[in-house]
Amino acid sequence: MSNVSTIFVFDINRTPSSPNPTDEEVQDAKLLYYYPEHREVEERRSHLGLIEGLLVLLASFTKHKIDFLRTKLFTTTISEWCDGIYLVVCFKNEENSWNEMAEYSHHWKHYITKVVLENAKKVFELLYGPLYDLLHASGGNASSNVEHVRRAFEDFLPSFITKAAGDSFHILNIWNASYKSHAGALSALDAQALIADLCSEFEAVHDYIFIHNKEVLHSSLDLDNMLALYTYLIKHQGSVSCQHPNAITDVQVSKQRELCMKPLADGEGVGEAHIMKSESGDAFSPKVHINGQAYHLGVVCMGDLYLVLLLHCDDVMFTLSSIKEYLSGAPNGMAALLKSLSHTPVASKLRTVSLNSVTKTIRSVGYNDVDEKALRELQIIRGIHHLIESSLEVITRMHVRSKQGWCSAKVSNGREMYLTLPSESLSLTDVSGAFNDFVKTFLGGIYFI
Repeated sequence: MSNVSTIFVFDINRTPSSPNPTDEEVQDAKLLYYYPEHREVEERRSHLGLIEGLLVLLASFTKHKIDFLRTKLFTTTISEWCDGIYLVVCFKNEENSWNEMAEYSHHWKHYITKVVLENAKKVFELLYGPLYDLLHASGGNASSNVEHVRRAFEDFLPSFITKAAGDSFHILNIWNASYKSHAGALSALDAQALIADLCSEFEAVHDYIFIHNKEVLHSSLDLDNMLALYTYLIKHQGSVSCQHPNAITDVQVSKQRELCMKPLADGEGVGEAHIMKSESGDAFSPKVHINGQAYHLGVVCMGDLYLVLLLHCDDVMFTLSSIKEYLSGAPNGMAALLKSLSHTPVASKLRTVSLNSVTKTIRSVGYNDVDEKALRELQIIRGIHHLIESSLEVITRMHVRSKQGWCSAKVSNGREMYLTLPSESLSLTDVSGAFNDFVKTFLGGIYFI
């Protein structure tokens, strides 16, 4: 999608420790991290000074933050991490970037790169802890804390952002939401019974998420922490491996490769439980930070059913192996649950998107593969969503006609439903009637519960 040219993090409020610092020392103190490191010091200072100047200038006119800056050669995306600390990524513009039909339009590219930065911050703090706490850790002085954070940034940011920005990021993933499973009540009860038995058998299990076919079936975590894990494991496939493992010298950095899941091969995991492995072949068990506590993250999978576990234990491999054996042997184990899971049939010709801002969930039908037509439909849906967000008390229903056909939308109690109809020859009355019939038939008159 985009080529990463520069990544840097700076603290606009940080000052040097020397009593009479020079202007250069003041700028150097603010810069917490810069990639690539071979850039000249003067170029780094110039880059930092440009962004800092824009932030200060903009603050004198408006309370709104600057999101991105586009020039002929580069697009710079800016995201505030915490008070006064900014993550900045510079992307090199493609030569054919003016061809909107080649991929996403400029607007969507900018928006998606913004999402990549937000996900980078979220996953970094999941794996390393809150940035503010790292910079103000009581165990070391300010200089050693900054050096520790710099190594963590070097360990994580280039590989994660380069991979995420280089992938063809699905447009539906730009919402800060997880896919929600609409399994039957009996299947949901089976999942709850299985995890209740597992927790009573293994005290090491602290929290869990059941994910089936990339949809959240059941979770014990609060919404924000669940979304952070979902973003890491599902949206970015647990991938934060180092770009240059041969150049690794630090012991802690070398363990970074263990943070990358190895995708299941075709046919693997069918009929029996497996422990998710890392790219190095060992158990996938990185440490994650949830509400100030560190846990081992383990995943036991069977087919497209994943049980994500937060474990408090000394021997994580032994614990995961014991859990795998238990889930494989129990009469109501993963095999029985996987067999009971089924999705409510939906007419294959329908294209729908449902959003719930209360539970931060999303559901789509007909958009697994995004071709040119589907992309334009999703752009229209996203545009309507922006209008709804800015006019919540005004807009309750909308029908939009375009060259692609019609898109109907309804909003109620934080829930949004979108239905696209490919025929532009339909009248507004026909479209409204078709939308009402759709809601009545498939949702019983209740929008996305």
